[in-house]
Amino acid sequence: MKCIFLTGTAGSGKSNLTGILSNWYQQEGKDVITVNLDPGVSDVPYGIDVDIRNYINLKDIMDKYNLGPNGSLILASDLIATKLEQIEEEIDEYNPDYVFIDTPGQIELFAYRKSGPYFIKNISNEANVNLFLFDATLVSDPSNFLSIALLASSIKLRLEIPQISILTKKDLITDNQDRILKWSDDFSELLDDLKEGGEAYDFTSRMAETVLESNIIDELIPTSTVDNEGIVEVIASISRIIDRGE
Repeated sequence: MKCIFLTGTAGSGKSNLTGILSNWYQQEGKDVITVNLDPGVSDVPYGIDVDIRNYINLKDIMDKYNLGPNGSLILASDLIATKLEQIEEEIDEYNPDYVFIDTPGQIELFAYRKSGPYFIKNISNEANVNLFLFDATLVSDPSNFLSIALLASSIKLRLEIPQISILTKKDLITDNQDRILKWSDDFSELLDDLKEGGEAYDFTSRMAETVLESNIIDELIPTSTVDNEGIVEVIASISRIIDRGE
């Protein structure tokens, strides 16, 4: 069993990509299931096989602990780790080759609290990979690109598994795509564009150098879930990591 986790900022397209990738694998005759780890999601564009909402109910948490929406989401995310055994048992019943795991919309609830790293380290499988999504509508600005790149670095540090960087919603930034890809390929291009930030340049340039040294973005793969452009490249990258290129 091989696990593909999808992470990224809220609205970056994790659920859409989960649906497209899992469907592609299924059409190729692979044994695939999907897992939803977002206790607060209301609807997703794919059929969920294993759903954290069957084990953790936000309304029950709000009523029992007298919490608001944010507090209940935090507690619900912490409780994910306590449900690992039940989730694994349900996954094992399917006996899949690949498991696509759609993580919570609020990335901090999964990556920065103990439950996310614990889940990844303790789930029984052969290999893991994390797909980190760069939302094209957010990273078309150089300072935003740098911020999300730093976030990607932090997520890789926290989860401690191989990571693939994916640019989503490329269909919405036709004019800026080449610029964004230049930033990921050559940070001197990013530094040049950051100079327009004036007083903040010294700070942002140091941050950019940190990202460059971390080599976090080996390749930024542009994708669109509208026409599935870039999906083949994503699948090839996944294969190189968890299937040894098969």
